[in-house]
Amino acid sequence: MSVKFSREMQLKREEFLRELPKAIGYLEHQVSGNRVNVKDGDRRVEITLTDEGERHLGSLDLPMEKIDFEFIGYTQEETDAFMERFDQHTLREGG
Repeated sequence: MSVKFSREMQLKREEFLRELPKAIGYLEHQVSGNRVNVKDGDRRVEITLTDEGERHLGSLDLPMEKIDFEFIGYTQEETDAFMERFDQHTLREGG
């Protein structure tokens, strides 16, 4: 069973990779170009990063990345729990 989805995030690739270990609970992972393979026992998560350029908001230029996730061997509940942890470590609040 495989669950796929995408999201856009306002960050640079380098920032994403810096936050990744905490966001995935320090699971074993390998980075190869714009792909990240996360090993979680018999399950895995394949993450693909795509540079979406900059979004212009007034005088601000915001770097954007499209993040594609594919969960292999996860139940929907396990996928939701993984993403909840991921979001806690990667989403930014405005202020």
